Amino acid sequence: MKFKIEKYILKKAEELAFIKIKHDGEFKVDGYDIPKGGLDVPIKNEVLVKGIKEKTAQDNINAMSIADAMVFIIGIDSQFKNNDEYKKFLDAFCRKIDLDLKSYMGYMSKKYFDIGEYTDSLIYLKALITMYPDDIDGLYHYAIVCQEVAKQYQKDMDNNAMNKFLLDALEKLEKVIQLEDGFAPAYYHLGYHYYNQGQYLKSKVIWEEALKLGLDADLCAEVQDNIGKMDFKVQYEEGYNLIFQGKPEQGLEKLLPLEEDHPDWWNLLFMIGLAYKEMNEVEEAKKYFEKILIIKPHQVDAIVELGLCEAATFNMEKAIEHFETAAKIKEDPEILCNLGMAYLNNGNLDDAIYYIERAYELNPEDEITVACLKELDNYR
Repeated sequence: MKFKIEKYILKKAEELAFIKIKHDGEFKVDGYDIPKGGLDVPIKNEVLVKGIKEKTAQDNINAMSIADAMVFIIGIDSQFKNNDEYKKFLDAFCRKIDLDLKSYMGYMSKKYFDIGEYTDSLIYLKALITMYPDDIDGLYHYAIVCQEVAKQYQKDMDNNAMNKFLLDALEKLEKVIQLEDGFAPAYYHLGYHYYNQGQYLKSKVIWEEALKLGLDADLCAEVQDNIGKMDFKVQYEEGYNLIFQGKPEQGLEKLLPLEEDHPDWWNLLFMIGLAYKEMNEVEEAKKYFEKILIIKPHQVDAIVELGLCEAATFNMEKAIEHFETAAKIKEDPEILCNLGMAYLNNGNLDDAIYYIERAYELNPEDEITVACLKELDNYR
């Protein structure tokens, strides 16, 4: 099983110490053979310190303490070198004392969750689904705790970490519904993940499925309210999907009715502009891109589209003006290529060479840039 969040919890390994148990030493577990070279086993620092303070280290550093720390390191680092050996130890130890390992990991996770120690809670669940990758309850609760940890990173304004935890939660929830398509709570949470990603159609479908499967009354009301409030966003997504499918007229039928209630929604205006441009109604398209620049004067995509509209009507001076403005905001290979080609079409070879070669410096693998360079070679 793969995890997106592992690098953020690896530091928890600092809470463990390692001691070597010998193949022929006194420490034995029925049904498990310690490797001939011995085995480095983990122990939580707190257990070690407690043993030293009470001068009863031998009593505190017992098989249960070692088993717990093995679970902990498996949950921290899925690639740890001794994990396979630890799993053999855990299997033998749990059989010996008749311990349900899954239940134990679930219990420890809940214990830490209840006191707000969400990372420790997550580590036990991560160990659980590492060893039992198709355990539905483990996957589901892992996703829920990931969401809690993501909130902590959001408070710390660490968006990269927050997004990793949310994506991991999303993946595990998707696996839950693959394994059991009637698991309503997973659909409920998935709806929010898709909503937050701007996948409104998908969110609506998932939430409607959650309602069919059955949620408690409060959650039912919440989901129904969400579906109602997002109706215009669903219509927007349907519209831009049609445009990207090469059906601009049908896309406009979805998008234009939204404009009256959302005149400052620049994304909506942008998609309407694209639809008109695709229909070769260039002047109408320009009106929408210009509206965007009133709301967001430095919206670079709208500036580029204005440049493309001007180029389409062979107004190269105006196109160059727009592309130069865009390039000052964002030095992007595609923008520079547009600028270079506009100069080329305007008869200015030197500036065309400069900007297209600069685009190539920024990204020599870019297909558009390579194509522009080939075109440029015809004029050198």
